Amino acid sequence: MDTLSFSLTYGGTLVVALLMFIGQLTAVGILLMVAGITRLATYPIQAISRSLSRPE
Repeated sequence: MDTLSFSLTYGGTLVVALLMFIGQLTAVGILLMVAGITRLATYPIQAISRSLSRPE
């Protein structure tokens, strides 16, 4: 019984660590996607603001 509880505890710890690792990878991936999307969205905004501020 002692070995069984040790194995379950050790296995549970590994599963929780794996879930935390997957969660961190997902969070970093989402942050990178958000950063890329906002960087791509700034180009048209900058172009529009340049064309509006330029005197004709």
